[in-house]
Amino acid sequence: MKKILVFGGTRFFGKKAVELLLEKNYEVTIATRGIHSDDFGDQVNRIIIDRADGNHKGWSALQQETWDVVLDNICFTKEDADLILEKLNGKIRHYFLTSTLAVYEGEKSGYSETDFDPWNYQIDPKKEVTYGEGKRQAEAVLFQQARFPVVALRIPIVLDTDDYTERLHFYIRKVLQEKPIYFYQKDAKTSFIKGSEAAKAIVWLIENKKSGIYNASADQAISIAAFVDWLEESLAQKAYVSYTNDQENQSPFSVSHDYYLKVAKIEAEGFPTSNLIDWLKPLMIQLKKTIESEE
Repeated sequence: MKKILVFGGTRFFGKKAVELLLEKNYEVTIATRGIHSDDFGDQVNRIIIDRADGNHKGWSALQQETWDVVLDNICFTKEDADLILEKLNGKIRHYFLTSTLAVYEGEKSGYSETDFDPWNYQIDPKKEVTYGEGKRQAEAVLFQQARFPVVALRIPIVLDTDDYTERLHFYIRKVLQEKPIYFYQKDAKTSFIKGSEAAKAIVWLIENKKSGIYNASADQAISIAAFVDWLEESLAQKAYVSYTNDQENQSPFSVSHDYYLKVAKIEAEGFPTSNLIDWLKPLMIQLKKTIESEE
């Protein structure tokens, strides 16, 4: 039985990935701060650790094992990556990093994996560390310095019924309340992935012992205008939308230019990406019912 250590396995798609790994008979250990409970019971082992604290005693417990796989959903910075190399070097056979669309910069009609190269990225200590920059630096540290195989999965905004950030919920509530929604550009395209699909992609990459960089999302990008159309159709209600360059009131999915992933690589290697229309509109309808039942 393969031993897998999971950082970030108690919520959202991390939890879904753990469920799939258990189905495949992995021996799962969740590294957790203990803040969020889970319902895995005695199916998993747990080690209490503060992921960002190099002096936490939990690291000693992790060092007692050699891990076939480390699945890291919460490596956000250079410092997080440095800790993995410092504390678990020689204890990892395969490392999985959950990364993000946000590592890509510049205006392009979709981003391929080669559009950001962590092997040759030079970290600028003076640069502001945004979410995207933090992930760029984490990738750079791992791909340039790790002595074990590393795979990074870059994903866009993740949606599902249990998305605790409630970004899609935001739009549904605005429409139901007949309140205005603001975007930069109606023709700009973006991409999404469902939480269950993100979990499947994670497990697929682990099971197939992949290394390097992979994008994953639903197989089609959607324009903001089309997203609004789907929202109105799903809720059977008009959305009051304004397009503006005013930064203050922009909504969660607003983008000023095309900002989506190309997924040809992972598809060519055998992972079946989803069709966006198959699940996004049903998800909108489902969330509407949930929100209305809460009021």
